[in-house]
Amino acid sequence: MQPNDLRALRELSIGDAFFAAFVITRPQTKKLLTYGLWAVVALHAVVVSVMGPGSVEASRLLTAAVPILTGAACLWRVRCLPPRERISWRWVSLGLFLWAGAHILEMLLGRSVAASNLAVDPSDFIYLASTFPILLALSTTRETESLRAVFVLNCAQVALALGLTYVLLFDMSMPPEQASTVMGRIYGVCCTLLAVMAVLRGLTWATREERKCIHWISIFLWTYLPVELGMDYASLRWNLRAGSLLDLFWSVPFLITGLMALQTTGGSRETEQRARLGRGRLLVEALCPMLMTAGMFALAASITRQHPIFGLGAIFFLLLIQAVQAAIMQLNYLIGRNQLLDREQDLRSANAALQQMSLEDPLTGIANRRRFVPELENAWRRAVRKQQPLTLLMLDVDFFKGVNDLHGHAYGDECLIAIARIMAHHARRPDDVVARLGGEEFVLLLPHTETDGATAIASRLQESINELGRVNLASPFDKRLTVSIGIGSARNPRAGVDPMVLVDCADQALYEAKGAGRNKTCLRTLD
Repeated sequence: MQPNDLRALRELSIGDAFFAAFVITRPQTKKLLTYGLWAVVALHAVVVSVMGPGSVEASRLLTAAVPILTGAACLWRVRCLPPRERISWRWVSLGLFLWAGAHILEMLLGRSVAASNLAVDPSDFIYLASTFPILLALSTTRETESLRAVFVLNCAQVALALGLTYVLLFDMSMPPEQASTVMGRIYGVCCTLLAVMAVLRGLTWATREERKCIHWISIFLWTYLPVELGMDYASLRWNLRAGSLLDLFWSVPFLITGLMALQTTGGSRETEQRARLGRGRLLVEALCPMLMTAGMFALAASITRQHPIFGLGAIFFLLLIQAVQAAIMQLNYLIGRNQLLDREQDLRSANAALQQMSLEDPLTGIANRRRFVPELENAWRRAVRKQQPLTLLMLDVDFFKGVNDLHGHAYGDECLIAIARIMAHHARRPDDVVARLGGEEFVLLLPHTETDGATAIASRLQESINELGRVNLASPFDKRLTVSIGIGSARNPRAGVDPMVLVDCADQALYEAKGAGRNKTCLRTLD
């Protein structure tokens, strides 16, 4: 056995251990199962053709072999799937094994040689029990598959259904002919209910693999249903006996299902989630589990006349289960909604933080160009509306390249941070905006400020920066850090004018200050 096979074997449940040992340890398992299915069907045809009516036991044994191989094929498919996709196939395989066990028990009892057993015996109870795993596979939806409590309640309903069926078949006062009729009706209604439920569940699949599983269950049920009803009718009306070629019809649904299960999976593509379901399909998905409960109510009602306490108790228990399931689903919905609201709030906070970060300069913590441009536009509109002046100071660090080259970039960053703090300190009014446009270039937007006030602020900025005493060995001004400032002022801002003209005006003034030898302030006004 290869290491990968051992790892896959450990992932399977204990209930699958026997078949998993067969399925995984053979490298050519898929071919063996495929050939095995065809070989059993061919051998069945040969046996009934040669032996005729004397082949009843052999015919039933070979008929049981086909669902056993089909169940093994389902388990083979399980090991190829992620854990989330395995549960439905395991339920299907369990149902197939139970059906095969019922067929073998029917052979061992040997009470009927009819093509379809019309008597009521323990094998009929197992036949009916084989439908419940498939019912669980179809009742499990996206909302309930992760809820262990709902799974336990579904299992409780199945246990109750088995008890009701036992009482109905073996503890009711009725003639044998009536008991067989009741059994046939129960089994037929159960199979029909499953077939209809499979069609409805086919509208609400969550992943491609789940769609395949439900689709193949539907094909199996709609293929098995006419075989079951046809064999019952032929046995009752035409006295059809086992041991004929018509026995091969029993193998057809299982053969088709086994061959479909052995189809290669599509890998990660098969686990892709489906788009959000519409309201109609969500309603169908919610009502599908109710079909199981409806069948339970019918069983409980059928025994109430002779066993009123047990029947009414079963009905009360079913109502209690439905109430608990509804409470669990409601609680799960509320928890999910609260979690969603919490995540939405966290997302909003994160988005707000990210938006704030996108508007700030990461080094200095003041506004960046992205935030400055809309602030300038708003200030321009207010100035136009109120007929007030608008002034912009543009500051550039003198010989900043020498700071980085001679003192290092870390020291240069410290200088920029210190300048940003000084500018923020002088922006004392709520409407004043300090921003870093990039590199060593800063701006200070001063609404309703005349040129005299802007010049005074520029002078105080230069004094504060000189008082820092930051060393700049590349500067001719006592080897200290200095700045040049350009002032652009719009005395009467006009509507329809691009506010960026004020930036261009301050930039031209800054260019003049640098041309005049740096460590100076120059002023320009808009016409």
